[in-house]
Amino acid sequence: MPNIPALLLAIVFLAAGVNKLRNPLDTRRSLRDFGLPAPRQLSVALPAVELLTAFLLLINPATGGPCAVALLVAFTVLLVSRLRAGLTEGCGCFGAWSTRPLSWADVSRNLVLIALGVAATLG
Repeated sequence: MPNIPALLLAIVFLAAGVNKLRNPLDTRRSLRDFGLPAPRQLSVALPAVELLTAFLLLINPATGGPCAVALLVAFTVLLVSRLRAGLTEGCGCFGAWSTRPLSWADVSRNLVLIALGVAATLG
C-alpha cells in the first residue's frame, strides 16, 4: 500500500525544487530579497536538497519524512520571523511563480505540510 502523505509531500518538494532550478536568476533574486546569505550558492543547494528530500520520501518515507519535517520547520521559522518583523516580500518558496507577498497563509500551508511529513514518517 503506497504511503499517500509521502507521495503528496514528494510532489510538493519536487515542484519546489524543479521550479527553482528552471529559473536560477529569479531564485537567486528571491533568496537575496528574502534576506538569506549566499544566494548564489543557496540557489543551487536549496533545490538540490528539496529534490533529494522528494527522492527520499519516495524510496523510504521513514527517512524522507523526518528530513521533510526538518526542512519545513526551518522554512516556517524563517517565514514567521519575517512576518513578525513586518516583512512581506515574496519568499519564492515554489520558484518564480510564487512571488506574491508573504502572509500567514504561507505559515498555515507549511503547518499542513509538516503534518503530512509526520504522517509520512509514521505511515
